[in-house]
Amino acid sequence: MEVVNILGIIVLLVGIVLIGIEFFLPGFGLPGISGIICVAAGIYLTGRDMTERLVVGVIAILVIAIMLVISIILFKSKKVKSPIKLETDLPGKNLFIDESDMNYLVGKKGTALTDLRPSGKGEFEGVKLDVLSSGEFIEKGKNLEIAEIKNNKIFVKKGE
Repeated sequence: MEVVNILGIIVLLVGIVLIGIEFFLPGFGLPGISGIICVAAGIYLTGRDMTERLVVGVIAILVIAIMLVISIILFKSKKVKSPIKLETDLPGKNLFIDESDMNYLVGKKGTALTDLRPSGKGEFEGVKLDVLSSGEFIEKGKNLEIAEIKNNKIFVKKGE
C-alpha cells in the first residue's frame, strides 16, 4: 500500500470518529465540521480513481449510518444519558388551569394596571392577570369587573 492510501484511511477513520462524537454533542460544531472535512479528504486520498472513491464514499456513509442507528438505540434504551434530551420534569409543566376552574373569578372587582386596547393587565385582590375588554378602550387606573371566562381568556367590563 502506498503512503497516501494509508494516510487516506487514517484521515477517513478520524473523520468517522469525529462524526460519531458529534452524535453525542448537542448542536453542530467543530467535531461535525472537522469530521465531514476529514471524511471527504480521506475518501479523496484513499481512492486512486473515481470508482474507488465512490466505493469508499458509500462504505463511509454506511458506517456513519450504522453509527447513527446505534446511537439512537443507545439513547432510547436510557443506558447512555442524552445530552440533548431533558430527563427531568419541569415544575409547572402540568399546571394548565381548566376554564371551569376559573369561573370563580367572574364578578371579581379590580383595577386596570395598563390601558386595555382591548387587552392589558388588571389587578384583582392582589393578583395580576392578563385581561381583555369586550372591544372597548379602558384607561389605566379605572375600575374593572370580570364579566366572563371564555376559551381561558378573562373578559372584563368597566366597573362602578
